[in-house]
Amino acid sequence: MTIVGDNHNSIELYTIETTNVQENDTIKTNQCKISDDPNDKKLLRKLDLHLVPTMTLFCLLSYLDRVNIGQAKLVGLMESLKLTSIRYNVCLSVFFITYVAFEIPSNLVLKRLRPSRWLPTIMIAWGIVMTLMGLVHSYGGLLACRLALGAAESGLFPGAIFYLSCWYKRRELSWRISILFSAYALGGAVGGILAFGIGQMRGIGGQEGWRWIFYLEGMMTVVVGAAAFFLINDFPSDRPKFLTEEECDRTITRLQNDAGPGAGEHFSWKQVRAAFLDWKIYIFCLCTISVLVPFASLSLVSPTIIHGLGFQSYRAQLMTAPPYAFACITTMATAYFSDRYARRAIFIMFWLIVVIICFIILIVVQNLSVKYFAVFLAIGGISPCNSICLTFLSCNISPHTKRATALAFMSSVGNFGGIISGQIYRSQDGPRFILGHGINLGFCVLGLIAVIILFISLRLENHRRDRLYGVVSSSNRKASVVTKETNKEVVDIYYGCGSEEDRRKWGYEHMSEEEIRDLGDKHTAWRYIL
Repeated sequence: MTIVGDNHNSIELYTIETTNVQENDTIKTNQCKISDDPNDKKLLRKLDLHLVPTMTLFCLLSYLDRVNIGQAKLVGLMESLKLTSIRYNVCLSVFFITYVAFEIPSNLVLKRLRPSRWLPTIMIAWGIVMTLMGLVHSYGGLLACRLALGAAESGLFPGAIFYLSCWYKRRELSWRISILFSAYALGGAVGGILAFGIGQMRGIGGQEGWRWIFYLEGMMTVVVGAAAFFLINDFPSDRPKFLTEEECDRTITRLQNDAGPGAGEHFSWKQVRAAFLDWKIYIFCLCTISVLVPFASLSLVSPTIIHGLGFQSYRAQLMTAPPYAFACITTMATAYFSDRYARRAIFIMFWLIVVIICFIILIVVQNLSVKYFAVFLAIGGISPCNSICLTFLSCNISPHTKRATALAFMSSVGNFGGIISGQIYRSQDGPRFILGHGINLGFCVLGLIAVIILFISLRLENHRRDRLYGVVSSSNRKASVVTKETNKEVVDIYYGCGSEEDRRKWGYEHMSEEEIRDLGDKHTAWRYIL
């Protein structure tokens, strides 16, 4: 049995040796110290190498399979299936109906079944659906495939966010989550080039070019999904093979020090209920839907918008690449500075103001070059808003089950915006699309207001807790981890809940340890990251 405790600048590892322990037996302990690297750079590099690239690849494939219908439209999809503009928009929107419906159940299943089983399963499922989409011959068939695709894809992104939040400290999350979001931006850039190349396969095997887009991208996802069973590690408490025992202990301790005493890994329906009773979740949802509507609408119809600026279909496919390459850069740069300064809200507010200006330009200005630049900047500005919004919530909701529920719920509500986004850019409004740009402008203003509310409210709550309970610093937090091992398999993880003096100071002396762990961000020692 090992106990890891944090004591200022060192980590104390207690090894308890027991043999046929009976009640009242004496337990001997040996104590040693592991030096504490404040930055844990070596450990972070190892985590980044084994966790982030895999999740990034999954998100890239997810985004490609979600939005490739926009590229297929330019190479004959609508003519082949005899789709009207309304029917095409319905096919765009229905994806998000099942996506929203299955996000929360999927994240709860992820917690139960573990990432190494659940994420590869849903990848293979949506890869098969995407491949079959190339076989459809009617509007009904395409509609059914989009519904099934939404259900299968729903668990990936919120699951990936939750998964990373179980490995990294709160101020380290923004960079990693933004890497996942940069995969979305990169998918937008690669998708246009890839669709242009695959579209040249029209006629091979008697198949149209748009069918080959679905075939090849779907089969690629199936192959990666099958490999994912061997690529994904679960949680730190499972003692993954790529970490040493000391590194596992350090990872767990870092997380507990960051989360504070009121945090635990155990599944609890009480935590699920707590997520839905927390007012912050609903403001986060408002913020998310406000940035997701413009993000999703630009993702789905940017080829059409750029085509409306006067570019031919094949050039429109290629011209979608530069804005998303720029979005990849802005997402990564914003994440870097967000993590460096441990600030979230200010970056969301900055980029929302930029995107608001871009949509005003798209509505008012007639010059095509200026309008393309506005599309370029709008895509580059809205992408980091999405990633930082997710990080903002992940950093400020605890414990694990509450965070998993909150992430899935926020993503579900936000993806209602996907339903809206598929309807606001209508063919009859082209080439200026004033209605669509105006709706996106309104959502960005709403998102800006929501972020300001969160920033002010959480800041005031931090000040209130500092005033009542004192300022909390990382140097005075104490944590303990107990692992019980049977045949070298970890059975449970137990987080310390403070000393008796701490409990009296917090007013928790009559609460059980599980009740204290269930407090999460409601714990008086918790401080929100703004």
